[in-house]
Amino acid sequence: MNKRALVIDVTRGEFIESRHQVIAVISDATGKRHSQWGDVDQQVFPRSAAKPLQALPLMLSGAAQDLNLSQQQVAMACSSHNGEAQHSHLVTHWLDQLGMTSEQLECGSHWPLYQPATVALAQSGEEACAVHNNCSGKHCGFLSFAHHQGIEPKGYIDHQHPVQLAVNDAMGRMMDLKVADFPMGIDGCSIPTYALPLPRLAMAFARFGTGEQLPNDWQKACQSLYQAMINEPFYVAGSERHCTHVMQAYGGQVACKTGAEGVFAAAIPSLGLGIALKALDGTTRAAEVALNVLLDHLHLKPIDPQFKQYLELHNRNKIHVSNVQVAL
Repeated sequence: MNKRALVIDVTRGEFIESRHQVIAVISDATGKRHSQWGDVDQQVFPRSAAKPLQALPLMLSGAAQDLNLSQQQVAMACSSHNGEAQHSHLVTHWLDQLGMTSEQLECGSHWPLYQPATVALAQSGEEACAVHNNCSGKHCGFLSFAHHQGIEPKGYIDHQHPVQLAVNDAMGRMMDLKVADFPMGIDGCSIPTYALPLPRLAMAFARFGTGEQLPNDWQKACQSLYQAMINEPFYVAGSERHCTHVMQAYGGQVACKTGAEGVFAAAIPSLGLGIALKALDGTTRAAEVALNVLLDHLHLKPIDPQFKQYLELHNRNKIHVSNVQVAL
């Protein structure tokens, strides 16, 4: 076990311009640690990295099956999508299935994360609305669960609403803890987020990928979510996004999900392991490279020969000016 944090450098020319520390843990489904870097025994807001776990009530309740949700929709229930046309159209269709409109999404509005999608939307004369929010797919999952269970959906973002209580119960079962016992904050999409032990997040993703330590119906729910993510990685994130790139590059060997402020989690079923990591300064690029480094540490081989362990940074003239890479 490595007591030092993983160090990710940003180099410009031959000079180290920035340095990021990343804590990371790899665990099996029992909680036994395979590897760790830095002081991982601390609480971390998983933010959007928790979305695959938060989607479990959608599957366990039978809502996804009864609504005949596609794999694209199930993937979007786990997503932080770009708000590209394919994403927003699918969310709109999903709301139509529920007899609802974007007004019932309580995630708030923002312009698409992907600049070409923002330009296209602005040129069309339309305004951004809640369907373009990167969390709208997850929120459609919440609304679907409420619709299926006959729960009044209004206020579903509140921590005491039945939807969030079901989400917390599911996350707690995957992590062997009571979520509400931990510090609570409010996420970017307005649902509650809890500061949880990083090793438990890694364990939960090991369970998510393997089904180990879970009842049969939970195994099936996790398998359905995993398959949707690896089969439809574009709908988990989108163009030029690391989650999508990794799942495409590894050809179904790994399902991964980013979270704000430098968090990443991943499931590797063939190895029976889960990964959880946090860039201590909240830098996403450091978390992305750290994930690549850990997959390489596990000797997982991408099927895409173009996939790099490091990230290249380019300036406005598309000149390669720097790299983000593990410290040498």
